[in-house]
Amino acid sequence: MRIWVSGAAGKLGSQVSEQLRDDGHEVVGVDRRPASGVQTVDLEDPAAVGASLSGCDAIIHCAAIPSPEGHEPAELVRNNTMSTFNALEEAWKLGIRTAVLASSGSIYGTAWSPEPIDQPYVPVDEDSPLQYVDPYALTKDFLERMGQAYARRGMTVTALRFHWILTAAEQDELATRQPVEDEVKNLWGFVDLGDAARACTQSLQRDGGSEPYAVLVIASGRTWAGEPTADMLRRYCPDTDVRGAFEGSQGAYDISHARELIGWQPT
Repeated sequence: MRIWVSGAAGKLGSQVSEQLRDDGHEVVGVDRRPASGVQTVDLEDPAAVGASLSGCDAIIHCAAIPSPEGHEPAELVRNNTMSTFNALEEAWKLGIRTAVLASSGSIYGTAWSPEPIDQPYVPVDEDSPLQYVDPYALTKDFLERMGQAYARRGMTVTALRFHWILTAAEQDELATRQPVEDEVKNLWGFVDLGDAARACTQSLQRDGGSEPYAVLVIASGRTWAGEPTADMLRRYCPDTDVRGAFEGSQGAYDISHARELIGWQPT
């Protein structure tokens, strides 16, 4: 297959491109930043996006401003929203019917809220309420709603809610330097970069069939913290409904739907 990957100069997009090539696919990598082997494309320009998509069979849209830090809300919303719309609309016009979209666990609202927001229950799943008040989470809701709209038109769209993508080195640094009380908002969750990229590539094989649009939580099966998850939930999340037993460092995110739908399992 010939796969279009946006954000191919970035953390996730470059790893996705590498895995696709290892699997024997042809990659058309695009990014607004110059990089070796990557086309420089303004993703807010629909004509440029359409030209870069010529001859492709599917898209994996990873491009986005990855956090609100250092960005004005208007810039954040414009960039993240228009890049997604252009990718989907131009793909649709060219007859491309498979799309994978990089959403985020930030969509729940806890990560970037100016005031603490508690998850009503754990493990967090695809049906957990969206309580966000920040522009970054809003852009991910826009992304998911756009994906849903194009799925209604006939595309197979998979939106992946990645939870804090980290390299192995970043995981080690987090575990040694970050106080657990500072990361209650993220429930000590993460996903390994290689596992995140594999969720993208495995989503390409999904048969839309009875579920043309799917949202999947993509997170590690464990926390990065050294303390038992059950103890941390008792201490820091007293108002959260803990559903089921948490063994050891078991993660607070339910990844069963990703396992069932695309055969994904964090390694």
